[in-house]
Amino acid sequence: MNRNELIADIASRTEQSKKDVATFMDAYEAAIVNAISNGDSVSLYGFMKIERREKKEYVGHGFGTKDRKVIPAHDFVKIRPGNSLTDCVK
Repeated sequence: MNRNELIADIASRTEQSKKDVATFMDAYEAAIVNAISNGDSVSLYGFMKIERREKKEYVGHGFGTKDRKVIPAHDFVKIRPGNSLTDCVK
């Protein structure tokens, strides 16, 4: 399901216009991006938790050449599914 299909599905379930749902989705995404960029985590109880994590510096190597190089420390986004997401695939 892509973004437009998700907006159409939510609009039909809530009887809202697609434009209103798209506006809500834009605000929803902006709020999550703002929270993560500020170092906060976003927790939707039972659904998922989105947080910013730090990966330490490590030595990596190329598969074909076996050259080793230092990969610097960097941040990444970790998404952990909640019970409702894990239960739907069991």
